[in-house]
Amino acid sequence: MVDSINQHRAKHGVPPVELDQELVTYAKSRAEHVAEKGALVHDGTGGYGENLYSSSSSQPVQGPATAASDAWYAEIKFYNYETFASTDPKKAIGHFTQLVWKGSTRIGAGRVCGTEDNVWHDTYIVVNFSPAGNMDGGHKDNVLPPTP
Repeated sequence: MVDSINQHRAKHGVPPVELDQELVTYAKSRAEHVAEKGALVHDGTGGYGENLYSSSSSQPVQGPATAASDAWYAEIKFYNYETFASTDPKKAIGHFTQLVWKGSTRIGAGRVCGTEDNVWHDTYIVVNFSPAGNMDGGHKDNVLPPTP
């Protein structure tokens, strides 16, 4: 997960994030909570930035971490670097902006398999970022366009 996130961040010329064990513990507890609820809910983020992801499979295997970071990064296609907003109000960009937020330097990641319903096996992935990104007024300095 760390390598995948840092590969995306490198495209924007921002420093890599480092894994923080305290944040890993927190992210794992958040992934367990999300799996228990069976829904991607942001509650109790502890002052951290938080990206959530889920996937389902007909096989009892955990989804890959890179699928999460790639899905978050794919939101780039809706990000407007002039208005710092989505080009489509129905499309999220907050996962992308947190992923490449220059001021975020540490992360913790957790992945949990949710309950199976006899057909699908769910994977929930949570990444917490510190310091948190997506702060009002900070996008210009923290969400940089990709470098050529």
